[in-house]
Amino acid sequence: MMQIERLSPDEYAKTYTPQHVFNSVGFTELNRDKAEDLHYLSIHDTKHRFGIILGERNGMLRSPFSAPFGGFTTRGVQTLERMEEAVDLLLAYAAERSLQLAVTLQPLVYDETQLSKWTSVLTRKMNVRCTDLNYHVDLQRIANYEQIIDRSARKNLHHAQNVPFNLIKLNSNDLEDVARAYEVIRRNREERGFPLRMTLEQVWQTVSNVVRADFFVLEHEGEDVAAAQVFHVAEGVAQVVYWGDIREYSALRPMNFLTYSLFRHYYEAGLHTLDIGPSTEDGIPNYGLCEFKENIGCSVTLKYSFTK
Repeated sequence: MMQIERLSPDEYAKTYTPQHVFNSVGFTELNRDKAEDLHYLSIHDTKHRFGIILGERNGMLRSPFSAPFGGFTTRGVQTLERMEEAVDLLLAYAAERSLQLAVTLQPLVYDETQLSKWTSVLTRKMNVRCTDLNYHVDLQRIANYEQIIDRSARKNLHHAQNVPFNLIKLNSNDLEDVARAYEVIRRNREERGFPLRMTLEQVWQTVSNVVRADFFVLEHEGEDVAAAQVFHVAEGVAQVVYWGDIREYSALRPMNFLTYSLFRHYYEAGLHTLDIGPSTEDGIPNYGLCEFKENIGCSVTLKYSFTK
């Protein structure tokens, strides 16, 4: 019979190796001030089997509390029966403290077999809060890229390839380079009325301490017209955290050039997946964003969020 135990951050780090960076102790501690308390939990019998990190805030235990997704970290392959028992123990832990529970899993593309099992368990033990559409690129398809994209995207790409763009991979260890890419993203979000959830200081603290990251800018006649910020989040997987262009240059189709260039870059680097992120907010789709991602060759899988 398993039991649940609260560990110190150091104990947790020695016990569990996260399957993605957002479940790491380093990332969690960097964002400690965004929660009232942190709960590093281990579920075990004679062996440690399941770990989960939860941030306590406003009467709720959240995984994640400051990231796109969280969920359980497992040691080895675990049976469905043990997974169900682990969720029961976690729910009891929250109830004993008069706290609610919220869990958002990785998109299914990260590990379809394991995450499908977790989805089955959590659907039966908790309530589905929302189901997001998460887009990604299967980088093995990039070798035949023009065959997998929409006709309009192909036309825009050909147009962009005739423009004298210059793609620059910046130095992610240099604050000025990081700030250069960040400024393009900031302008993009401001022009389109979208929120920018990370400050430059938060980006710099994250990439200089915890997460391996890449930054790119696209130049046109000496001006930065588009940029991208990409995190390496799991084995063989990079995630686009931000990308965007400056509105006055949009007619040159810099995003078609930038997206294709990034796909080629990570394909040639040997990664298998580029996570482009959701095009839904609490399950509600942004139709234009969904269409754009599908037109440039993205596939879609589900990302489930649960509450109890």
